[in-house]
Amino acid sequence: MDQYSPIKGKCQFWREAPDEDDRYDMSVKTPNKRVRCSCWVDGDQWVVTNATIPSDCPRKLQCRYYIKTG
Repeated sequence: MDQYSPIKGKCQFWREAPDEDDRYDMSVKTPNKRVRCSCWVDGDQWVVTNATIPSDCPRKLQCRYYIKTG
């Protein structure tokens, strides 16, 4: 995941990056590895697991900067 590139079908300002602590920890299974999600414009951050990554920014209905990528 490139944390600086928009993700197709999600908000243009949404970013996802693997948690560095989990990245090489073989004891954590892939669905349980943490991912740091953020809104690049507002600075909001969430930490979720691979299995629970949201389909788009949770605040998409309240954000005045929301632009969905194609």
